[in-house]
Amino acid sequence: MRIKVQKIGDGAHHSESVVEIKTTGGGVERLVIATRSLQNNSILVGAPLGHKGKEVLVELPREAMSGTSRVWVSSKNLLEDEARVA
Repeated sequence: MRIKVQKIGDGAHHSESVVEIKTTGGGVERLVIATRSLQNNSILVGAPLGHKGKEVLVELPREAMSGTSRVWVSSKNLLEDEARVA
């Protein structure tokens, strides 16, 4: 499963990017990822860990700058991973 993100800058290393993920609480989480994992403004996340209406708890691929590794996001920001569907 993939989640929509926005690239906001480059990481400390040339192969890294900093992205933001919108959370359901109205905030954002920022994390540093390998640029190669960024595809069509989305990144791969773990399978949903929980549901609350249209909110989904997902595991991030790396710890966010805030220290969290899981975030609640809107289900409309999730995309099926095309590699898994094929």
